[in-house]
Amino acid sequence: MDRWAARQVYIALGNFLTAAALLGVDTCPMEGMDPAKYDEILGLPSKGFHTVVACPAGYRAEGDKYAGLSKVRFPKKDLVETL
Repeated sequence: MDRWAARQVYIALGNFLTAAALLGVDTCPMEGMDPAKYDEILGLPSKGFHTVVACPAGYRAEGDKYAGLSKVRFPKKDLVETL
C-alpha cells in the first residue's frame, strides 16, 4: 500500500506543477533529498506520513539574469528512440 500511495503522489505533483505554471509560479520538483530529515522537521511520522518528494514553489527574483536566456533544445533524434 505504501508503494502504491507513493506513486500516487506524482499524480498530485503533476497537477500542482501545471496549476503553478498557469499562475506564473516557478516550481522545482526534487528527489534525492534526505526524506528522513524532512519527516523529522515536519513531524510527519507522528501523523502517519513520510516524505516522497519535495517541491519548492515561488516567484523568481526580478533580477534573475538566467530567466531570459535561451533554453537548450536537443534534436528529437538525439532524445527519442522508436522501438
